[in-house]
Amino acid sequence: MADRTGRLIQLGWCVAALMAGVLPHLARMPIWITALTAACVGWRLAAAMRGWRPLWRGLRMLLALSVFVAVYATYGTINGIEAGSALLIVMMDMKLLESYRKRDFQVLMFIAYFLVLAQLLFEPAIWTLAYMVISVWVSTVALLQAVRMSGPLPAMSAGKLVARMMLFALPLMAILFLLFPRVPGPFWAMPTRSGSASTGLDDEMSPGSINALSLSDEVAFRVSFSDAVPPPSQRYWRGPVLHDFDGATWREAGRMPISRAGIEPRGPAVRYRITMEPHDRPWLLALDYPQTWADVRAFLTFDYKLVARRPIDQLTAYEVLSYPEAITDPEISDWVRAWSLQLPEDRNPRSRELGRRLRAQYPSDRQVVDAVLQKFTSEEYVYTLRPRALIGNNPVDEFMFESRRGFCEHYASAFTVVMRAAGIPARVVTGYQGGELNPINNRLTVRQSDAHAWSEVWLTGEGWLRIDPTAAVAPNRIEFGLADSVPAADAAPGLILRRLPLLQNLRQSWDAIDSAWNEWVLGYGPDRQMALLRSLGVGDPDWRSLAAVMTAALAIVLTGLAAWLAWHYRPPGQDELQRLYSRFQVRLGRRGLRRQPWEGPLDFSARAADACPAHAGAIRRITTSYVRLRYGPHGDEDELERMRRLLRSFRP
Repeated sequence: MADRTGRLIQLGWCVAALMAGVLPHLARMPIWITALTAACVGWRLAAAMRGWRPLWRGLRMLLALSVFVAVYATYGTINGIEAGSALLIVMMDMKLLESYRKRDFQVLMFIAYFLVLAQLLFEPAIWTLAYMVISVWVSTVALLQAVRMSGPLPAMSAGKLVARMMLFALPLMAILFLLFPRVPGPFWAMPTRSGSASTGLDDEMSPGSINALSLSDEVAFRVSFSDAVPPPSQRYWRGPVLHDFDGATWREAGRMPISRAGIEPRGPAVRYRITMEPHDRPWLLALDYPQTWADVRAFLTFDYKLVARRPIDQLTAYEVLSYPEAITDPEISDWVRAWSLQLPEDRNPRSRELGRRLRAQYPSDRQVVDAVLQKFTSEEYVYTLRPRALIGNNPVDEFMFESRRGFCEHYASAFTVVMRAAGIPARVVTGYQGGELNPINNRLTVRQSDAHAWSEVWLTGEGWLRIDPTAAVAPNRIEFGLADSVPAADAAPGLILRRLPLLQNLRQSWDAIDSAWNEWVLGYGPDRQMALLRSLGVGDPDWRSLAAVMTAALAIVLTGLAAWLAWHYRPPGQDELQRLYSRFQVRLGRRGLRRQPWEGPLDFSARAADACPAHAGAIRRITTSYVRLRYGPHGDEDELERMRRLLRSFRP
């Protein structure tokens, strides 16, 4: 009976470890894998409790082949982190059905470790690390229970033992993390996740597309500046530039020539480092106008958009030097001019007529620009998160002359259409504007809710100029951000909550922690490793010096750990044990009970218990601890601590 109970305990810990490893994956797995896992776990637990025989081997082989084919049919491959994780889970299910021996449970625990590691490939965040620590603790307890020859330990004892083991491993983990040689490039050389949903800006813009991002509090990127942080009016983070317009939707250029000849640096330069969250698109955000960049393979298009050579599918850090006051394209080619004046002839006739009328009324392009901005300022235009849906064939006309309520994309689109109708080359730029400066780490955090759209117009002798019509309607949006620029009645609950000081402080604290995690853990690469060696006094670090420092550090830590363990688990000193027992005798002596020379500890304990029946239990327990420590095969630190504790409360 006891043996059966022990096997049930081992199986229970094993199932708990497997569930801890597999649970984070189930949300992204097909429903049939979740059902299969539940069925296999349920059958194995029922078989253990009811004494069922193992499944027939031929049936198990047929099941294994079937689930392998099912994984391949679902993903079209068995490679990649998604298909690989699915295959690992179904392998776990099949192994669980045949696990009856210690070796089987050990194999299952190693599968559980791999499942925990696989979760980091999907979500390398702080919460994943915290959950991973718990999962590893559960898996190690299960492994300990499975390999013990004398049966499982009590849950509390096993948990404490594994916790101590993990604490002892922390210094070794830190040394290996800091000093194990790192290769350049991303940490994982693995295929990109297929079908992953992209978050953030798109390569096209229609009414409501950016408005949808205003409710997202997700971080788009973080920025650290080498010098002073630019004012909000200069924090325009340039993203996709949209040229093609079909009457409702703006789209990026189909082909993007590479050109940098048009930038004439003017004014002070801004040097900064961006840590961008993955968004599965190739564009990189940068302040106007990027001149040089480092740590990323990228190119600059003819419209001054920084584009990476591959999609940004993982955390990416890069450094940029920008000139916000630069002059771009004092002269433009005929094809760029024609492209930047293109409008569909059968859409938005009233807006096109407005542009032609302004062109006839004002002689200079600058006056036309100012006239449209004045129209937005003087008439009843409203900046709102809840604009009316524009469902007709002429959405720009509906916004300009009917609803007059819109978000940044409405104003940027309408302004650009009127400019083109007036014969002024214009285009729409999407990106982000502003950002929240975190006073804890002096980093700027730009969120998806900071997504923005503005216009650029080309003026003779001045080149391309940024014109933000939203600033004419809602100047607070530029200076103070979205949360302070919309009326409370129009604001989403999340925007209202951001204004609360307590929540703002909590968010900034968490953001500082997350930023440090990205920079010092996820972003810890060869450059930082070499910088660490230089700070340790290594003049010209290479892989040899790195290996030498790592070996020396491991030797020092292992030697110190061995010495501490030897000291901590040494047999208790007889002097201390004798002092404790002498104190026990002194306290009994105050009651007139003195140990006779011919009395052993047990005889004295029996006589003292008879004389002090109210304290008989404590007398026997203290004496039992003393006898175990004095005459037992080896010292026990826990038993010595127990005797100390009993003696502290012993007051006869």
